Amino acid sequence: MKHEKLKRLSPLLRQAISFQSVTSGLSGDRTFLVTTPSEKLILKLSDIQKYASLKKKTSILQNLKKRGVLCSEVMEVGVSAEQNCTFRIFPFIEGENARASIHLLTEEEQYKIGRRAGRDLRIMHSCDAPTYVAPWDDRVLAKHERYVYAYQSSGVAFSHDQFVIDFIQSHADAVKERPNQFQHDDFHVGNIIIQRHQYAGVIDFDQSDWGDPIHDFYKLSLFSRESSIPFSAGQLDAYLSTTQVIRNFWLLFSIYTAMSCFSSIVWTLSYDPGHVKDMVNRVERILSDHKRFTQLIPVWYVDRLHS
Repeated sequence: MKHEKLKRLSPLLRQAISFQSVTSGLSGDRTFLVTTPSEKLILKLSDIQKYASLKKKTSILQNLKKRGVLCSEVMEVGVSAEQNCTFRIFPFIEGENARASIHLLTEEEQYKIGRRAGRDLRIMHSCDAPTYVAPWDDRVLAKHERYVYAYQSSGVAFSHDQFVIDFIQSHADAVKERPNQFQHDDFHVGNIIIQRHQYAGVIDFDQSDWGDPIHDFYKLSLFSRESSIPFSAGQLDAYLSTTQVIRNFWLLFSIYTAMSCFSSIVWTLSYDPGHVKDMVNRVERILSDHKRFTQLIPVWYVDRLHS
């Protein structure tokens, strides 16, 4: 797409000096870092049919920002018939992606960033779902069954997979009557920005949904723990210390982590097949962390509690 066309999307872009294409995951969106004479912006182009959904998420982001979450409030959301897309413009958060750079920090700095992230997650989870949202257990159990079926048909396998299926089935009642709250649904170090060794904010709310808040921790098991155990421990410590006691927290944490063993492999096969082996290795690590789910609290967290 010619840059002159991009400038026509919004008055905010008319003075743009450059549009730098940015890798934006596997969503299919096109993302640009826009430099203007006075500021840097992020421009995201999405399917035009996503406009209504993204408009709703824009208002949710505004609410989260008011509540104290460090995130980029959407400056403008609109549609372009000429370019057949929905566009969003965000202020640019200065800093580095935590997945790429958190290992350069001290363990204490990593832990503090994790605690600040846990605080933001707690605020997000204080937002109630609209009344029309279907019960969480109906949705999550049906989705899990679909993923297990797709996994069993995929030809890819991890060790002790039937044991994990049995663990989830034997504890399925625990997810019943769980609350419907806001979920970031992609909360991990890859969506955390750090600046000058400190937490600068969380990005990418495009997958956000409504459901059990504890479901937001499965990406910690998959991704954050592999990049930084101090960050992951800080996120858990802050969340658990500032939230009223959550009944069955570790059981729910383990159930959703176990479910992710199947969903993550199916998702990777569909959207990033070149990294299936990496995802299977992550799943095997999760099995080790939970001793094949005979232990609810992951061993790396237990070790920190006892250190």
